[in-house]
Amino acid sequence: MQATAPSPQLSLPLRPIAWVAVVYVLAWSLLPPLLSSSLPLDVVESLSWGREWQWGYYKHPPLAPWVLELFFRAFGWVGPFLLSQLCIAGSLWLVWRMGCRLMSPDRALIGALLTLGVAYYTRPALEFNHNIAQVPIWAALGWCLLAALQDGRLRQWALLGVIAGLGMLTKYSVGALLAVMALYLVLTPARRVLLTPGPWLALAVMLLLFAPHLHWLRQSEWLPMAYAQSRAVTESASPRLAALAFLATQAVNHVPLIVIVLVALFTSRRQRRAAQVAQVAQADAAAGWRLHCRMPGYLLAVSLGACLLVTTAGLVTGLRLRDMWGVPMWVFSGLLVAAWLPAGGLAALQPRLLRGLAVWLVLISLLSGAFLAYGAAWRKRPARTDWPQAALAQQVQSTWQAQTGPQCALDSVAGDYWLVGLVAAQLPGRPSVFINGDERFSPWITPQRLQAHGTLWLGVEGDLALPQQPMLAQLQAVPGMRVQQGQWQIAWPERRLGSPLVIHWRTYVPADCAPAS
Repeated sequence: MQATAPSPQLSLPLRPIAWVAVVYVLAWSLLPPLLSSSLPLDVVESLSWGREWQWGYYKHPPLAPWVLELFFRAFGWVGPFLLSQLCIAGSLWLVWRMGCRLMSPDRALIGALLTLGVAYYTRPALEFNHNIAQVPIWAALGWCLLAALQDGRLRQWALLGVIAGLGMLTKYSVGALLAVMALYLVLTPARRVLLTPGPWLALAVMLLLFAPHLHWLRQSEWLPMAYAQSRAVTESASPRLAALAFLATQAVNHVPLIVIVLVALFTSRRQRRAAQVAQVAQADAAAGWRLHCRMPGYLLAVSLGACLLVTTAGLVTGLRLRDMWGVPMWVFSGLLVAAWLPAGGLAALQPRLLRGLAVWLVLISLLSGAFLAYGAAWRKRPARTDWPQAALAQQVQSTWQAQTGPQCALDSVAGDYWLVGLVAAQLPGRPSVFINGDERFSPWITPQRLQAHGTLWLGVEGDLALPQQPMLAQLQAVPGMRVQQGQWQIAWPERRLGSPLVIHWRTYVPADCAPAS
C-alpha cells in the first residue's frame, strides 16, 4: 500500500492561473449564446429528454440530460455552455489532484493545464453532450482508484463505486475505462487488493446505482443497445482497418499539445542543457527522459489503455468506431506528457509551456468565436447553431393560439426531433417532444394524452408533407379532432443564405380546445 501524497505546495503563480481560468470559463459560457441563433444539436436533443425525467432514453442513459435540464432551468441559454465548461474545469482539477499523488505538485499542475492542448477539450466542448459529460467522470475514476490503492480506505472504494455508477448512468462507454482498471487490478501486483473488501464494495455500490436503469433497459427491450448497434455498423470496404482511422483522429487531436511541447523543448534547450550538466555533476540519475512519477504503470494504463482496448475491439470485430468516442479518453494526456518531461530542465520548460498553452487557447477561442459569428456566411449554409430558433417558436405559438382557446396551451410537438426540439426548448411552457412521431422513442406520449391535448407536427421541406406515424394517423380519426395544415417560410438569421426555410405544419386540436364559434 502506497503512502498518501503530501499536501500540494506550488511554486507556480497559482493566483494568475486561477484568474485566467475564470475568465476563460466565463467567456466560453457567455459568448456562444450571444453569437448563436440556435442551440447545438446535442443540447436540443438532450433537453427533449431531460424534461421528462425518465430512467433512460432510446439512445443513452439519463444522467447527462437530467443535469442539463437543471442547468437550463437555472441559467437559460447560458446553462448548457456553462455546464460544458464546468465539466472541463472540474476535470482539470481532478487530474491535478490525481497528479499530486503521482508526482510533484508543479509537475501535476503543468500536466493538468496541458490537457487543454488536446483539441477535444476546446472547440468541441462548446456543445454539451454525453461525451463531454463523461470527461469529469473519467478524471474522477482515475483519481478515486489511485487514492483507494494508495490509502486503502473503504470510503475511497465506496466513492469509486459511486463514480462508476454515475459514469454508467452517463454513457455506457465509461465501461471501457472500467475494463482497463479491472485489467490493471488483475494483471499487476495491485491484485492483492482483490483479497480485501474494497473492490467488491465498489462493485456493489456501482451495481446498486445502475440497477434502476438496468430495470428500464429490460422494460424498453434494450432499446439503446439497438441504437448502439446501428451506430457501430460500418460501410467501409475494410471495416477492421477503419479502426486505424479512429486512432489517427485521436492523434490529430493531440497536435496542439505536441506543438506546444516541442516548441517549449526547442526554445529551452540551452537552459535544459546547463541544468542537465548540473544534475550530472550531482550524480542525479533521475534527470533523464523517463516517467518521473510514482506508479508509472497506472498512469500509462489510464492514459492509453481505453483507446488501445477500443481500437483492438474495432480491429478484431470490424465495429465502426466513432471519432468523438475518444473525447473522454485523453483527459490524462497532459499528465502523461508532464511526467515524461526531464527533471533537470523542468524549471526552464514551465513558463514556455504556459505561454504556448496561452497562445493556443487565445487562437482557438478567436477562431471558435469567428466560426459562430460568421461561419454561415463563409460556408453559404447554416450550421446547427445558425437556425432561426426564436422565429420558428414564434410561428408555432401564434399558429397554435390562433386555432385554440386560451385554456389550451401547446402540450407537445411532433415530428423531426431537431425541429421540434428547437421549438420545445424555446417556448415558455416547454412542451414535450414526440420524437419522430415514434412512441418507442417518446414513451411519455400516449394516445390518451394526444386525444386530450392535441399536438402540432412539423417537417422540413423535402420530408413528406403529411405525417405518417400510426399514432398521429389514429389521432386524425378521433371524433371532434380538428386537423389543419399549411407551411411557413422563415428567413434565416444570416440573410445571405438565400431561400428561406420552408416548414410544413399540421395541427391536431381536440374539440374541447377549439375556440367557440
